[in-house]
Amino acid sequence: MRYETNPNAPYSKDSLFFTGAIAVTVEIDQLIADWRNKVNIAGQNLLELQELPTYQRLCGSFGFPPVKLTGITQTQVTPALEAMNDLFQHFDLLVQTVDKAIKLRQQLPRFLSTQKISEITQLLTGASIELPMVQTPLSQRELLTGAETTTKITPAQLLEVMQNAFSVARDAVLAVDDAWTHLDVMLADAEAQIFSLQNLAISLNQDCQSELIQAASALAKLAEGIASLRQSIEQDPLGTIAVFQQHVQPMLADVKATLDQAIRQQNQIREKLAIAHNLLQQLKEIHLKAIAAFAECPDKVLDHSILLPCLPKEQIEALRQWLMKLETKFAEGLVNPIIVGLDNWTIKAKEYIASEQQAYAVNNAPLQTRRELRGRLDALQAKALARQLIEDPILTELALQAKQLLYSRPTPLNKAAELISQYEKRLNG
Repeated sequence: MRYETNPNAPYSKDSLFFTGAIAVTVEIDQLIADWRNKVNIAGQNLLELQELPTYQRLCGSFGFPPVKLTGITQTQVTPALEAMNDLFQHFDLLVQTVDKAIKLRQQLPRFLSTQKISEITQLLTGASIELPMVQTPLSQRELLTGAETTTKITPAQLLEVMQNAFSVARDAVLAVDDAWTHLDVMLADAEAQIFSLQNLAISLNQDCQSELIQAASALAKLAEGIASLRQSIEQDPLGTIAVFQQHVQPMLADVKATLDQAIRQQNQIREKLAIAHNLLQQLKEIHLKAIAAFAECPDKVLDHSILLPCLPKEQIEALRQWLMKLETKFAEGLVNPIIVGLDNWTIKAKEYIASEQQAYAVNNAPLQTRRELRGRLDALQAKALARQLIEDPILTELALQAKQLLYSRPTPLNKAAELISQYEKRLNG
């Protein structure tokens, strides 16, 4: 039907009524459409939760035998499942209310009925839903309080109650689903770690280290604990995963840290032992050189009154025996005492090396001077040859005397140095 109006004509009562009626109809239709959409979404979410295999196992529906829950899972999930039963009842009440409003809208005459409009509005916005009666305990009754009470709430209030119940039930069911899905893998991984750590502890010779003994004991307890946890997965998955996360995982981490520390200490000891053997070899080499210089110097040099004696062989042998004992103790499984002992051994070895280096430097200095004087004389003679002065009688005599001294035993270094100095002055003068 098409209505035509004159924009210049004044509004009549009929036109105003018609415009208001259209507005009211649009509002009512929009309100009904909103509630119909909310009901559809709520129904879809409830259906998806109900179709979860985990939910069906927990409830014992669709051919699944009901799981007899225990522990933390019983405490958290049982009230959530009971709330789901109330949730379905509340959903039916909400659906009935919306359906009733839809039927009233269908019965609405062409010319609006104020009474039916009020009924629809009251259904969808007022306290139109009566909840099931609740038994009031005697301890909570007053003199005029009935044994049973009824409550009326609005659809919006009922929907809020349903949303809270759905969130609790959803979280509980999904938590169980996650635990049932992952616990077997988590426990299998933990068992593999325990087996690997046990082998590692054996390779580290745990029989001789208190920390490793404790680690091995902890691993044995963990293996027993995981076997026990496997038996509780079905009836108390939430409790099982809580125990695993709060106790098993931290214990595994502690044991792994202990074994890692033991590995680092053993590697540190091996490095220190390698350094110690290198120092011992250095000491032996410098000791031999110092002894050789100490024996050679009196034979080849006349003035050797400042020679330093070398370390006795017994001291070096004692140092070697000390290192062998430390290696033996390390092979037996000791760690901390070996680290301290190696540090002390290294300090002593470095002291011996410094002492022998000083002795060698002092004892070899005269010999080095003798070699340097020989080289200096050869260089001066080469220079004389270049200047065609090699046959100069005085230079020849000085060179002959200096060589006799430098290539005889023992050499008087001061006298030989004086002759070479005279040779140089003569050559340059």
